Amino acid sequence: MHITARGPAVGATALVTVLLAAVTGCSSSGPSDGDDGSELLTALGALADDSGTKQVTFLDTARVRELSKGDAERFASVSEPASPLLSPHEPGLLGPQFEVAQIDTAVDTAEAGHWTGSFDAAAVTRSLKSNGYAQSEKDGREVWAHPGGTGASLHVSDDEISYSTRDSDPMAAVDPEDGSSLADDKEFRRASECLGDVYRADFNPPTASSEPVRLAALGQRASSASKNTEILCFVAKDDAAAKSLEGELLDVVGAKSPKFDGTKVTVEKGDQPFVRAVVPDSASQRPGRLIISDLELWMTAAE
Repeated sequence: MHITARGPAVGATALVTVLLAAVTGCSSSGPSDGDDGSELLTALGALADDSGTKQVTFLDTARVRELSKGDAERFASVSEPASPLLSPHEPGLLGPQFEVAQIDTAVDTAEAGHWTGSFDAAAVTRSLKSNGYAQSEKDGREVWAHPGGTGASLHVSDDEISYSTRDSDPMAAVDPEDGSSLADDKEFRRASECLGDVYRADFNPPTASSEPVRLAALGQRASSASKNTEILCFVAKDDAAAKSLEGELLDVVGAKSPKFDGTKVTVEKGDQPFVRAVVPDSASQRPGRLIISDLELWMTAAE
């Protein structure tokens, strides 16, 4: 099986590097019948489907804040949105009054994103003005952009912020036309169905349509702060590819005992089969470990 990150760097190492950057940027049961990841799909509906060529991260920040109250250190690796606007290495475009705690849900790529929450739109726009931004209107919505064509373009309100750093028609990335969002993409829908009700999801597409795994995703689910479950989902090209990957994952679970003890690996067949590995974390294990430290299951699909 081969899954690689898009861009100039390819191969298994590149995949882990891309996902690790997003996670650090970030027992309950697996998804049950009827648990189709609808909240996740709602968030994905804010991004245009061509955003799926890049790594995509969803985060229910309100939920992870609740989980982190008892052990913030344990959830540190998965608690931050994967947004370039929040980079500690960049000046605060949104202003000194802006805090990540104002975000309730976030869906981000390396170049675009959409947040819901409780924002001080007036304070944000003051900061944008101080950074040389000007306001215009596009398709009935106010857009903030830098006249020099540098930096992000944004929609800002008290309950939503959308942004894009694309050079050409930037707001098209966060104003998808009907039927053309990531929520309408059949592979993202299938992966969301596989993940179910997660508070975080990291998606990574393959570099070519010929790859046997069409979309890979890692989800985080928790029934309480001490009971976190990681869900690996691989949307496969066909049933044969799914069955092969199932066997390889089961081999790793057995060989690496007790690291992945309690893992359940299943295959759902059909036009878009997927392989799901539901991996319980112990109370001492940090969520996100499957692409930070315990890489063997992920790498099985990447090799």
